[in-house]
Amino acid sequence: MTGDGDVTEKVIDPIKVYSEKELIREIDKIAATLVPEKDWSIRIAAMQRIEGLVLGGWYFPSFFQE
Repeated sequence: MTGDGDVTEKVIDPIKVYSEKELIREIDKIAATLVPEKDWSIRIAAMQRIEGLVLGGWYFPSFFQE
């Protein structure tokens, strides 16, 4: 470890998105970083961003429709 502490213990702030389009952009950015070629700390940050979106309370019913 580097001295920065455990990144998994970081307090996650809610991330508000105000449209389905904005949510899709966020998910696309996150998906691009969740690949094995990326450093583990980058993938952890992406998962924390997903947690922030959930904490932000997003919900767009049409997002779940095919």
